Amino acid sequence: MKIKEIKAHIFHRTPAIYQWKEDWAPRSLDHVFVRLITDTGLEGHCITYLMSPMELKYAMPGLQAAVVGRDPHEVEAISYALTDRLDRPTPVASTVDICLWDLIGKIHNEPIYRLLGAARNRIRAYASTFVCKNDDEYVKLALDCREQGFNAYKIHPYGAPDRDIETCRAVRQAVGKSMDLMLDPVNEYDRYGAAKVAKALEDLDFYWLECPISDADVDGLRDLTRSFRIPITAVESIAGGLRYYPQYLKDPAVDSIRSIGDWIGGISAMKKAAALCEAHNVKYEPHSYGTVHIQAAHLHVMLAIHNCDFFEIPVPQGCLDIGMKDVIRVEKDGFVNAPTKPGLGYDVDWTQIEKHTSEVLSVGELPESQRRKGRSTAWT
Repeated sequence: MKIKEIKAHIFHRTPAIYQWKEDWAPRSLDHVFVRLITDTGLEGHCITYLMSPMELKYAMPGLQAAVVGRDPHEVEAISYALTDRLDRPTPVASTVDICLWDLIGKIHNEPIYRLLGAARNRIRAYASTFVCKNDDEYVKLALDCREQGFNAYKIHPYGAPDRDIETCRAVRQAVGKSMDLMLDPVNEYDRYGAAKVAKALEDLDFYWLECPISDADVDGLRDLTRSFRIPITAVESIAGGLRYYPQYLKDPAVDSIRSIGDWIGGISAMKKAAALCEAHNVKYEPHSYGTVHIQAAHLHVMLAIHNCDFFEIPVPQGCLDIGMKDVIRVEKDGFVNAPTKPGLGYDVDWTQIEKHTSEVLSVGELPESQRRKGRSTAWT
């Protein structure tokens, strides 16, 4: 079996309604549906949203040389070739890796987590908010999420320490002890503000404080981790991934490592990151925010490791389900179950794909002499 074609469906840009920090303007999203098509008709899929269409257009010739004509089982060789010489992996390389794993699962008729080595078949989930307009909205959303089954809730706040503390108090008062609570200001605070918030969250019995200061401030993160009981989790903005994590793990600067699998190299890189964290007795809590396929890629890794507590679900549920027939939802007991279908385990809705597609890119097989089996160039 070999990959004979790569197709990419560029979706129409979404309305500018998504906002994760108060001082960020609402943004639109560029979704791309990547397909690796084999000579047997099986396909590996991934709908992603962190990869720009222009980036993919520039990458297609490199992907044609490095991926088309290869056996999908060569996922490690292919992913390594796409990332080894780069300062950091790219969303393109990460998406290809996810597609390859989806394809391998379909070839063997197994969900990916079972091929990685299943550790469990379900994991606790938390609801992850947008930035709300006021505290009442955060409270209402928390209560709605609890009604749906969530027993953990993460606030993306305004980004002002004193105001954020008041939001946290309002939500804690509303939900009592019925939900674990987390706060993610997305690297917004300085060291003083982060310390102030950390102390308040300890008093409010929050589960963790995420990305309180710049991820580049390793010493600042280490000071917070040593000074407060509340666990500090961070590092997801360090897109370089594996090669940058050791500085946070030696004399640990954080209690758990965050990563974005669709940035750092896909499923292959996340599995390595989890092992690296486990070797240092540190939790690995990947950011699993994204489209259904991106959520699923993270879910499979989480189900194949022990050092991860939670799966992240964007709320309101369904807000990033574009193009999908199958979706991920929290169960009434606050858990998410493993998919049972092969590969990623969540099928696309082809009618929706056609409706949302504005452009299709495609590359086929090159002559043997033009294929690249070694390292990639920066095109990918």
